Formats: sequence, C-alpha cells, structure tokens
Amino acid sequence: MTLEARQVVWHRGGALVVDAVTLRPTPGATIGLLGPNGSGKSSLLRLLGGTGKPDSGVVTLDGAELGDLSRRDVARAVAVVSQHAHTDTDIRVRDVVRLGRIPHRGFLGATGTRDEVAVAAALEHTGLTDKADRLWHTLSGGERQRAHIARALAQEPRELLLDEPTNHLDIRHQLELLSLVTRLPVTSVVALHDLNLAAMFCDEVVVLDRGRAVAGGSPGEVLTAELIARVYGVRARVRADERGRLTVLFEPGPVDVPVGLTPDGPPPAAT
Repeated sequence: MTLEARQVVWHRGGALVVDAVTLRPTPGATIGLLGPNGSGKSSLLRLLGGTGKPDSGVVTLDGAELGDLSRRDVARAVAVVSQHAHTDTDIRVRDVVRLGRIPHRGFLGATGTRDEVAVAAALEHTGLTDKADRLWHTLSGGERQRAHIARALAQEPRELLLDEPTNHLDIRHQLELLSLVTRLPVTSVVALHDLNLAAMFCDEVVVLDRGRAVAGGSPGEVLTAELIARVYGVRARVRADERGRLTVLFEPGPVDVPVGLTPDGPPPAAT
C-alpha cells in the first residue's frame, strides 16, 4: 500500500484551495502534479505530507489515516522537499543532510554507522560529496536545493514529495535531478511547471485547475493542445516522436477556446 488522498477538501484563509481531489499513486511510480500558479499543487502536497489537515476527505498511509499516526512514523516513510526550504543556521552541507536521519535515531539521538552510510549515499546521489564540508552560505541556490533533496533521501523514505524541485537549477541539473528521482525505489509525487520535463520523466500526471483535478493519466493521454489551452490559457502543439516521447511547443497568440467553454468558466470534471 502507499500514500493516498481520497476526496480531500481544504480551505486556507477562507479560500478553497483543494476541491475534492483523489490521488492514488501507483507504488514506485513518479507522479507529476501540474497546473498554473494557484491551482493547488503545493496545498495538495502539504495534505499528503501531513502538514495540513483536510476539512473533509482523508489522507492515508498504508491504510491508516495520516492524522492518527505520529509525526515520527510519518517521517520514517514520507520525505518532503518544499519549494522554499531554507535554514538560518550556517552549518555544513553534511550536517544539513544528517537532519534527514532524525526520525530513525534512538532515544538519545546518537548517530550510527547506518546513519553515516545513508548520508554518504544521499550526498553521492545528488552530486554533493565534494561539497559535504562546505558551509551553507557558500552554496549557490541550485546547490542548496540539491542539499535539501539529499536530506530527504537520507530519510530513506518510501514516499517522496517534491514541490518544484527544479527551481534554481540549470538545465543539466534539472535533468540529472529528475532522472535520479525516477530511478529511486520510492513513490514520488512531484509538482512541476515545465510540461516537457513532466512528459519526459513522469509515469503519470494529474492536472489541477483552481483546486480541482481536471485530468489524470499518462502524459500522452493528458497533455493535449486542448487541455493546455483550457487550463493554462496558451496555445501549444504537442508532438510525439517514434518512441512516443512528447514535446510541447508553445505558440504566441490568442487561445482558441473550445466551443462551450470560456476562459473564466468552471473547469471540466476530472478524467
């Protein structure tokens, strides 16, 4: 079993930010959460990570309601990389990554051999081994992002939640990072803005619009020119090569709104 959300609804500041969303990731798959700013991607990830509590509906981990589990038990299974992760303390990169081992430590909090092996592996996976003893303030934005992902990997989670993990990364490191995520033996839910990265790396995608899930399935099934026009308000051409890999090509100019829909109208029901 795995992390699931069933018909979750959540209001924040009086606004409806997640509207009856159901998400059942296939174990071991990489799921892309797509949608424009304000569509509910980050809010849904907060519910999945247990830092938000739905007003209705339920989030479960291995069949148990998330709210009934201790934070320690959740952290042993679920790792989160938030969009604005930071630290105010100027510590070494290695020590940032060690924070991921806290849920696994004993009563006295001492580190052991397994902790150091997990930290070393996380540093290697994210290409930070040679920067392990660097101080936090000397890192670039992209290096800091990779350090927080290394911290999450050091948790040795079964479920990995990432909110815009490619922010601040150049193209090479975007590709390396998402390639790493898809190779990990975990279930990953990744909020992304880049539709081409989603098409390249995600097994399944879920498109959110104003808090609702309006489409879900494989990138080839979901990422159509019609959906992109309806949800994002832009024109695009979607091509598939001989291996079935998609490329989304954006075009300038007004959107051709499908008959019966208006840009300000309600989104269609989820598919």
